[in-house]
Amino acid sequence: MQKISSYLYPNRIELLADLAGFTTEYTNVYQRTLKIYNGIDNTIEFDIKNADQKRIDLSTLSLIRLNVMDAAGNALPNSPYTVSSTAIKGIATVMIPEADLTDLTDQFLKYSVTCMKAGVDTILYADSRFGAVGTIELVGNAMPTFRDERVYDTFTGEIDLYGNVIQHSSAIPTKFYEAVPTQSLSFDIKTIGYIGTITLEGTTASTISVESWKSAVPLRTYIISSRVSETTPVSFSWTNVPIEKYNYFRVKWTQYTLSVAGVFNPVPSGKVASITVF
Repeated sequence: MQKISSYLYPNRIELLADLAGFTTEYTNVYQRTLKIYNGIDNTIEFDIKNADQKRIDLSTLSLIRLNVMDAAGNALPNSPYTVSSTAIKGIATVMIPEADLTDLTDQFLKYSVTCMKAGVDTILYADSRFGAVGTIELVGNAMPTFRDERVYDTFTGEIDLYGNVIQHSSAIPTKFYEAVPTQSLSFDIKTIGYIGTITLEGTTASTISVESWKSAVPLRTYIISSRVSETTPVSFSWTNVPIEKYNYFRVKWTQYTLSVAGVFNPVPSGKVASITVF
């Protein structure tokens, strides 16, 4: 029988204040790396002490803030985070919300903690060697996640035998490494001033090349016979398109030109601006 032990304890970090002139035998050589996770609200505790390792009265500090930065030193969008004192002397907590980490992948972040003391901006040190910056490891695969929608807004053009430009999206994978296999995909397509037919194709090819699409099967079509204007976006959707045997989809359309009153003065027939797949 396999046995797994789990532990419930605070994600607690020691911080030191008033290190100037300290005379203590205890030396915290280094600070451990914090770990936080995508998919949950992460609560961090700070144990704020003086140089003699005694917890300080947090009423002597104000505006305690946690600054979180990426490797390049850029702050997270909602940083700094407010650190709040608790009923326990010297203990304060801060929460990094789940929403702030949604778009971040596994990486090492940096953090520092500052406060106001006697009207002066003060650093709370991560160790007794005046280290002001600590490390946060963001782990992105500890909680279940949902597949994000994908947006395609750059396209490739090829010229057919009649001189028309065939535009198409890149290959859109239909298979993912998921516990529950995806059964269908939906497409939201935005056009601007487009006139013509837009087609969704599927291929059973396991790898993508030029040859893969020569035997592709048309699965959906949408015809736009007149434009609202040359600038007003028009959207339509194909919902719950079955994946079945297809490994890849792509969206294609012909980039026609329109002559004005039979005069050789071609007007572009608009474009597909974006394809959102979910």
